[in-house]
Amino acid sequence: MATSRPAAVAILLLTALLWPTWAAEARTTIVKVGEGWRLEVDGQPYVAKGVTFSGSGGPANFDADCERLRALGVNTLRTWGTGEETAALLDAAHKHGLRVMVGLWLRPGRAGMENDDAFDYVRDAKGRDAQLQATLAQVRRFKNHPAVLAWGLGNEVILNSPDDASKVAYARFLEKVVRAVKKADAGHPVLSVDAWTLGVPYWEKYVPSLDAHGLNVYGRGVHALADAVKQAGGRKPWFVTEFGAQGEWEAPKDAQGLKQEPGDKEKYDVIVDGWRNALGPHVQAGRCLGLFVFNYSASFDHTGLWLGLLSGASTRPAWHAVREAYTGQKPDPALPVTVRLAVQGVEQEGTATWARVDFEVTAPPGTSLEVSFAYNFRNAATREERDRVTPLESRKSTSPGTWRVRLPAVTGAFKLYGLAKDGAGNLVAATTSVAAPTAP
Repeated sequence: MATSRPAAVAILLLTALLWPTWAAEARTTIVKVGEGWRLEVDGQPYVAKGVTFSGSGGPANFDADCERLRALGVNTLRTWGTGEETAALLDAAHKHGLRVMVGLWLRPGRAGMENDDAFDYVRDAKGRDAQLQATLAQVRRFKNHPAVLAWGLGNEVILNSPDDASKVAYARFLEKVVRAVKKADAGHPVLSVDAWTLGVPYWEKYVPSLDAHGLNVYGRGVHALADAVKQAGGRKPWFVTEFGAQGEWEAPKDAQGLKQEPGDKEKYDVIVDGWRNALGPHVQAGRCLGLFVFNYSASFDHTGLWLGLLSGASTRPAWHAVREAYTGQKPDPALPVTVRLAVQGVEQEGTATWARVDFEVTAPPGTSLEVSFAYNFRNAATREERDRVTPLESRKSTSPGTWRVRLPAVTGAFKLYGLAKDGAGNLVAATTSVAAPTAP
């Protein structure tokens, strides 16, 4: 069909807006070297020293986010999916010399993850094709951006599949997607991401086109990861695509039936030890191609306080741990340290219930601390409520390190946080659990 010149120009302009072009694509390859592999960007060796990225407030903050992360020694970000903000993130990353492992979201196979979505990989052929086409559209849109390091397909879909038939069906579909992505973009490696080594047997058997494996690992078990990959039949290089302290899902329960959160020192030490001692030898040997610490986000919630680099505008110990892991630089001045958080008793005052709380924090001489308390109700009805952290009213008592804290009107045990922030914006936390008394 013939098209007039003005119409053709309009079409070209619209295409340019929808499918922007960039001056210099960076080509990423994984090269076999002896018994291992080497990740290369434009022919130069590259090790991903990364964090997963949610951002601190949307595209308006991406430039500052990337500048701050670069100062920590971070060179790579990982996302879980693409959206309207992806182009702005890639631009900001490129400006500050960072690269991005771009996530390509594939739907989980059962409810319980990401808004309780669930997809049937065994029976829903139309839905599979829709996901494939949507994935390819994103690859074509961003493949020429110089900040793109690699494509990360899916996140813990095998973990979140109801049975073996579903896992196999997903893996077979994944191979189709991988082949299509590599046909659309031969300039960047493709990997898939799952928990621990659960995906490795399925990837090796059903997804031979993958260039590498993405493994989400938490806690001290990272020291056993390389052996676990080998035992699972892994024959390809791998990235640790999420990492941090022991997660709630594997933590022991306390006397109130709530999961015991590791202390801030343990969270810090796990990150530094994990990169330097657990993964370092495998980076040198060419088995591990990089690490992504979870998570750069400003969310002040249960997940953010447990695993995040930030909580609101404050930096958590994990922030400083990432810097020490990647650069060797320790916090200066030293961070405050929580020593003790304990509930000594509960009393009624009118219709309010108050707890006597001991909260001891040490800090360098001359450091002033802003102390506060909050709670989280893990037995709430909805996912949003279960992740919410709510500030509590508190009053300082006459005895040093003691407080009166007004308890929430909830039924059942809840998590109590003691929070201390110094003048530099560093936030440290201690947790315990409280069995809420029966309402009068």
